[in-house]
Amino acid sequence: MEITRPTETVEDYLQLIYTMHREGTPVIAARVKERKGVSAPTAWATLKRMERDGLVELGGDHHIVLSQSGLEKAESIIRRHMLAERLLTDILKLDWADVHDEAHKMEHAISPLIERQILKLLGTPETCPHGNPIPGLHSGRPSEAVPLRQVEEGSNVVVNNIAEHAEDDADLMHYLQRSSLVPGTRLRIDEVARSNATITVTLLDEDRKVVVGMATADLILVLEGR
Repeated sequence: MEITRPTETVEDYLQLIYTMHREGTPVIAARVKERKGVSAPTAWATLKRMERDGLVELGGDHHIVLSQSGLEKAESIIRRHMLAERLLTDILKLDWADVHDEAHKMEHAISPLIERQILKLLGTPETCPHGNPIPGLHSGRPSEAVPLRQVEEGSNVVVNNIAEHAEDDADLMHYLQRSSLVPGTRLRIDEVARSNATITVTLLDEDRKVVVGMATADLILVLEGR
């Protein structure tokens, strides 16, 4: 018998909680409310319903932990989302910056059968187009990537991934695409100007410079010494 899936709203909350935990962000009700852009009573009602259904555990300090069932369902929805992103970029050739929103429209409708066919078509990718590991498919060790903001002047790095929550900002994603600040791009850190909160880098394969704000540099994860 097929297991009943959570509602789309609950799947969205599971996805958010999983992503926040993976990025090291404290997972508390107030943060979830902010990220979802809903009122505190709305967020809390959904979280209490998820607790009732055995998907999360709510601590006395409103700290949220996924149960084993919640973890499995969160990984399932994120895997479907990331496979949809891969399908849109690799097969349908949509712009890298546009696929997150489009995949969000598709993810809830992908059945296990369709998921298997997408995997067969794509050849079992291990990361989404933005470089983040796909749950259940990524076989490597945890990444040693660090935020671009932390890298010293003169270092050579390669972009590894974009922070997952940054994908919700369409304008930012288009800026990163225009600036070639995408996974695989090799950079040299020319100047870290903390006085005006910018980092100047050279795109080594294009021989052009890009100025990145510190806030954006926090969202670009790089591997050093490349």
